[in-house]
Amino acid sequence: MALALTDLPYTIFSDIISRLSATEAILCQRVSRLFREALTRNDLCISLILAHFPRSLEGRRLRTHLRKGELGALERGDWAAVFARLARRYFHLGNAVPWKVVKVPVLKDEKRLRGVTPWNRFLSLNGKTAPFHFWDPVWTVAPAEGLLVYPAPLGEDAGLLARDLETGIEVEVPFDMRGRIVRRVRISHGILMIEWCEQEAINVIDGAEPVHRHYATAYTFRRIGSWGGVIPPRGGNAGSMPTYSWAFEFRCECKIHHLGLPVSHQDRFFSTHNATHYVVYTWQPTRTPWEDEPLERLTIWEFGTPSTYRPSQDPSGTANPDDASGPYIIRSMTNGQLREWAIRQSDTPALRVMALDSCTWDAARGTACGHVFFTEEEHRWSAGPHSSSNPPRLHRVKTTGIPLIGEGPRWVDDCGGGGGVNLPFCWGCRWRRRITGMDENTNDDSSGDGSDSSPEKAWSNSQTWPGRAPCWRHDDFPYVTLSEVFDAAAGVRVIARDCFMLETLSVHIRPKIRIQGIGASGAKFTARGNTMSRTTRRRRRRTRRPSAARTGSGSNSNASHQNQSQTTDGNETAGNSSSSKGGATTQGPDGQEVQFADEMWSEMMAKGFICGDERWLVGEDVKGDVTILIF
Repeated sequence: MALALTDLPYTIFSDIISRLSATEAILCQRVSRLFREALTRNDLCISLILAHFPRSLEGRRLRTHLRKGELGALERGDWAAVFARLARRYFHLGNAVPWKVVKVPVLKDEKRLRGVTPWNRFLSLNGKTAPFHFWDPVWTVAPAEGLLVYPAPLGEDAGLLARDLETGIEVEVPFDMRGRIVRRVRISHGILMIEWCEQEAINVIDGAEPVHRHYATAYTFRRIGSWGGVIPPRGGNAGSMPTYSWAFEFRCECKIHHLGLPVSHQDRFFSTHNATHYVVYTWQPTRTPWEDEPLERLTIWEFGTPSTYRPSQDPSGTANPDDASGPYIIRSMTNGQLREWAIRQSDTPALRVMALDSCTWDAARGTACGHVFFTEEEHRWSAGPHSSSNPPRLHRVKTTGIPLIGEGPRWVDDCGGGGGVNLPFCWGCRWRRRITGMDENTNDDSSGDGSDSSPEKAWSNSQTWPGRAPCWRHDDFPYVTLSEVFDAAAGVRVIARDCFMLETLSVHIRPKIRIQGIGASGAKFTARGNTMSRTTRRRRRRTRRPSAARTGSGSNSNASHQNQSQTTDGNETAGNSSSSKGGATTQGPDGQEVQFADEMWSEMMAKGFICGDERWLVGEDVKGDVTILIF
C-alpha cells in the first residue's frame, strides 16, 4: 500500500512543505480534504509564517508570543487564516496589484473645508512646469492602527467619520462642524488633532483684513473589543472576521494664534504633534510699510492632564480654570529667536514639514525633552514668488532640530546634492543603507512585539527618525519622489516618483508608483524576511527601461489565491492579478522595483501624498475621494 504524503511524519512533511513558496503551499490545499487538514494545522502554519514572513506584522507578533512563552495566545490564534492572509498580501504586493480597492466618498465644501495654502513654489524648466507643493488632504490615516478619519458628505449634518481599514466599520468623531471651517486634520501617536477656525470673522477696523479665531482640538482614540485587529481568533465562522469598534474622547483644546488668522492665501501655518506635545508655526506676510519681513512665530504646547476647558467657548478667557490641568505653552519664539536657531523662513520660505521626536516627555524628571524638527527643501528648478534667489546645484533637503526646552544643542542634517547628475550624489538614504546590507544584524528573532524596548523596533525607529533629512526625495534624480510609505519593520517601501522633463532621457515619461523590498510574484521569501534576496540587494547600475515585462519567476504567478476571490459589494472592487496591468518590473536606483498600473497614479496621487504600511495604501483620486488599496 502506497504511503500518502500526508501520512509522513510531521517533521518530514513540514520540511517538504517549507520548500514550496507560500502561494504553492496555499494552492496545495485544493488537492484533497486530507491535504487541506494537514496544511491548515496551527503548528505547521506557525512554522510557515516564521519561514516565509517573519518580518510581517503578524510574524513579529507571533515571534513575540514565542519569545515570551505566551501559550494561551498561540492556542487562541487562527494561524491558518494568518498564513493565508500573508500569502495573499505578499502575492499582491509582489505584483503591485491590490487585492481590493475601496472608494470612500469625501465631503467637498469650501465653506466647511478650507485647507492651509502651500508655498507659492513650483518646478519650471524649458517652458514646462510641475508641482512642488500640494494642498494637504482633508483626511488622515493612522497606518499602524488601520484607522482613516475623513469628512463625510452627509448634507447639512456633515461630520468627521473614522473608518476601520480592516473591517470597514465607521464611527462618528464627536466634533461638531457647524459654524466651523476645518483647516487640517492629523492623527498621530494615539491623538487626533483637528485644526479649525470659526466661520464668522472677528470685527476689524480701518478696513483691515478680517481674521478668524483658530483652534486645535485634540481627541484620544482607542479600540473597543476583545480582538486586537492583528491575529484573528480561532473558532469563528468561515470567511467572517471578528468585529470591534473605536471610541474617541475629548483631550484638550489649544488656541492656535492669540489674535486670529485670516482665511486667505497669504497666511500659512504648519503644525505637528505627538502623545504629549503640540507645535504650531505661523507665517504672516508683510502687510504694512513699517514691517520689513514676514511675522513668524513658533509655539510649543504641552498637553498636560486632560481638561474639559474649551477656549473656543470662552473667547475672553475669563472661565479658564486656575488648576494645572489642560494644555499650556512651554515655549514661544518669534522672528529674532527663530533667526538665532537658523530656522527663520523670511521671504523665501523652504519649510516643507515639521515633526517631533516620538517621545518628548521625561517621566523620571517630569519635564519635556527631545526636539522639534524643521525640514526644508530647495530645488534647482524651483520657481515662483517664494523661491530662493540662490538655488542649490541640484536638490537640497535639510532637517534642523531644536530642543523643546533649553538652549541647545541644535541638530542639523543637510544633504545638498553635490556631484553630477549621472552620479549617485546621495549615499545617506536609509533605504540604500538597507540594500547595501548595513543592517544585517537587525533581523533576528529576539524582537517583534512592536514595543519600544525591542531591538527591531529601535532599529525601525532609527530608520524613520524625523531628524534625518529626507534624502529619499532625490533618490532617483531628476525624478522627485513626491511621497513614500516606508514600513521599516516589514522591509516594504512604496514610492511615488514624478518627473516633467524626461523626453531627453527616456520615451517612458509617465509618473510611477513602485514597490521596493518585495520579491517576484510567487517567489519564496527568504528566512531573513520580506525583503529582496541578496542578489537583488547588490547595487545595480543606474539604468532605466522604457517598459518592462511582467515578472513570472516562481510557480503559479498568475494563479488566483483561495482568499482572492472574495465577493465585494458597494464601493469595493476586487483586484485580478492575471488581468491587471500592474506587476511590471523596472531597475531603480536600488535594484528591482515592481510598478503599479499606470492608471493608479490618478487614483492615488491627486494630493501628492500616500500613506499606509504593508497591509494597505491610502491616497486621493482626481475627484477628491479617498482610494484604499488593500493587499
